Amino acid sequence: MSQKYIAWDTSSASGVVVAFEVVDQRLRLVSEWSLSFETGKHSERLLWTIDIVLKSAGWKLSDLAAIGVGVGPGSFTGLRIGITTAKILAEQLKIPTVAISSLAFLARGLVSLLGDDKKNDKTLLVACTDATKGEWFTLLGPVKAVRDCVSMADGDSSGLWARGVTEMTLTPEEVIESVKTYLSKNPKSMWVAIGQSIERYPDVFKLLPVKRRIEVHAHGLHQPQPRILATLMWESLQQTVTRKPLLLRPRYLRDSEAEVKLRKGLLKAAPVALRGGIA
Repeated sequence: MSQKYIAWDTSSASGVVVAFEVVDQRLRLVSEWSLSFETGKHSERLLWTIDIVLKSAGWKLSDLAAIGVGVGPGSFTGLRIGITTAKILAEQLKIPTVAISSLAFLARGLVSLLGDDKKNDKTLLVACTDATKGEWFTLLGPVKAVRDCVSMADGDSSGLWARGVTEMTLTPEEVIESVKTYLSKNPKSMWVAIGQSIERYPDVFKLLPVKRRIEVHAHGLHQPQPRILATLMWESLQQTVTRKPLLLRPRYLRDSEAEVKLRKGLLKAAPVALRGGIA
């Protein structure tokens, strides 16, 4: 008897949806789909893709045992839609959800390409995506530690996270300084990078020692890989790291534009309850 699962990540312009099953404790990919959100319309494209993936697998929503979703950091709109969709479906189906770090999802794709060679254990892995406004969503950590990361604990919800791995919103200058500091403390270590920011701002990384960089060349290296998302979800399920649907929360790492404007008094606060009803 197999258990059937579906997961998606909509944290960036390149989204993925993957369906997989587990038979005798072995993960088997059944259907996967990559999609572009460059033109927006996250809600339309995500629901359509979920339907296509389930149909291609020959499954119904009622067959699912759990739903996994990338919780960020990343696009505010993409995260809200991806997480809200997971909440609604899982709540209706009365099944648990799995919250996956979108940066760990990206980083683990690179870890899989590096393999299990212990000589890379202390190599510093840098995963960066563009957070706009001159900042990057950044994951930093040794390869060995990143290999153990899936999701961070949130409130009363447990998580899988290894010591030494951090997620932050940093400027490019702060990323470079962080990498230099690590390399100075670990003179025999190398560094390796992945993500949208590496593609968009290659000159920034020329400020780091070239001879200590591990170059990885693979098709779609900086794009999210569906099989990695399935793997992270299965690892969480094995450790019983699940959440009730309504406890899913996005991991923004910084305030949204609306929150910043509200703090500055540029937006009106939401109406408050008045006698006799809502204003």
